[in-house]
Amino acid sequence: MPLTESMTLADKFEYRPGLERVQGLCDILGNPEEELKVIHIAGTNGKGSTACMIASVLDCAGVRTGMFTSPAVADPRECYRINGEMISEGEYADLSARVRTADEDLKAASEGATKFERDVAMAFLYFAENHCDAAVIECGMGGRDDATNIARNKICCVITSVSYDHMQYLGSTLGEIAAAKAGIITSDCPVISLDSSPEVTAVIKHRCDITGSSLYAVDMSQVAFEDVFPEGEKLSFGRFRDVETGLTGYFQAENAALAMQALSVIESGKLLRGHDITDDIIVKGLAEARWPFRFERISTYPLIYVDGAHNEDAAKKLKRTIEDRLADHRIALVMGMLADKEYEKVVGILAPLASAIYAVASPDNERALPADKLAECARRYCDSVTVCKSIKEAGELAMGFSRSAEGKSAVIACGSLSYLNEFRKSL
Repeated sequence: MPLTESMTLADKFEYRPGLERVQGLCDILGNPEEELKVIHIAGTNGKGSTACMIASVLDCAGVRTGMFTSPAVADPRECYRINGEMISEGEYADLSARVRTADEDLKAASEGATKFERDVAMAFLYFAENHCDAAVIECGMGGRDDATNIARNKICCVITSVSYDHMQYLGSTLGEIAAAKAGIITSDCPVISLDSSPEVTAVIKHRCDITGSSLYAVDMSQVAFEDVFPEGEKLSFGRFRDVETGLTGYFQAENAALAMQALSVIESGKLLRGHDITDDIIVKGLAEARWPFRFERISTYPLIYVDGAHNEDAAKKLKRTIEDRLADHRIALVMGMLADKEYEKVVGILAPLASAIYAVASPDNERALPADKLAECARRYCDSVTVCKSIKEAGELAMGFSRSAEGKSAVIACGSLSYLNEFRKSL
């Protein structure tokens, strides 16, 4: 299958709850999910960054580590990595064909798998056949009914921040959403989560109680910011002092704390025998971690960041990062959103920070919010709002604003990941 075809298919959102199809697919493929030791990550925001940090540390410790994340932004192969390296084009094509053949067999007996279910099965197959010592697996959505939840041998579960997103599928309250995320917790499995809202924490604790799992809650009041710099943060947490992260943004502190706690639990329990995950290795791995589109600086002159904030919680974290890092800058926002997201809340949080806003719509995406509708919302908070016909036009106008602005300025492209890669390529 050509890579471009796979990318087109991946853009189509398809959700059918239940694990029967993906389990049937993996049964046909020889149950590769049973051969892996899995670090399973759920949550609303921060899953990918936390997965990246954990995988980076394990790589530094000499662990052969698979990492599955989604969605792909620039290349469908980026979802499948071993020790940071994407799957090769040849192996991607071969495994894709084998999974499609297995899916045809599945269809002959029952219902065929969804695109995401095929992606998950392929990840398990890829990591198993390449003899990974551990696999860091990010949930696609939710947890209990997510295709990744057929993983059998979980050495720990990590739950990042939980907030409102995908309510049409996961529930309308934080408790319901948290229950879906906590569904990844299996019997006697260490659980690392943020000690966030009482409602969320109570749900996670209850799930741990009924499964006999130990809960290690990260208290963000115990995380101290020591310094900031263009390409990361410096923080202290517990016994870890002045730890530098390779990822930028206020919100990365909680992801780093989760990663440090998870790795400490893995090491203290000797859950990956034959590998020592020392504090020095943890510090080194966090400094080397890189993850795109999370307050990522892609240009210095003019100063341009991209950030995939697409829901209320992520927008609040981006706002705090802007206020902390760019308080003396005039901000030009390039915004693109999906219509099925809470775009009015995201705009209401971020638009008041901007001196100018350039509204775009993701091309060839039926879920994209029309640029004029986004602009209409933004005009409630900002006097200078422009509807752009293309992402390239939006980038050019935003950079023109930045160059002509008096004093310091920055361009921030934010919103749905579906357009951020196009924005990067347009510069």
